[in-house]
Amino acid sequence: MKRIAIYIAVTSALLCLASCRNADKPSPFLKEKEMVDLLTDIRLTEAGLYNNRETNSSLYNEVMTEHAFDAYLPIFQKYGITYNQYMALMNYYMAHPEKLKGIYKKSTARLKSMYEDLQAADSIKNSR
Repeated sequence: MKRIAIYIAVTSALLCLASCRNADKPSPFLKEKEMVDLLTDIRLTEAGLYNNRETNSSLYNEVMTEHAFDAYLPIFQKYGITYNQYMALMNYYMAHPEKLKGIYKKSTARLKSMYEDLQAADSIKNSR
């Protein structure tokens, strides 16, 4: 009986995994370059939210949630998607982990380049 339960559990898990791998592309679909742009914008926004966070811990979650909605809405509008469409895109790319890994690597590289550019500009500014 235990073997049958294990067999059923493993078979179910494999079927679920296979169905996730063959996920249809959501509509609208953002290609990898657009996803790099989108996730870079989101990560910059999250950094801004973090830097301007509420210091009163009892209000932190409430204030962050309120500010996050206001902060993310323009990003989604910029890419012509809604929050639900963003989640569908993320689900699609999570079903394709190699693509998602590449997107995050490119986003991280872009953020690193932006940071280095800011440091260089600050260095020039401070040397005057």
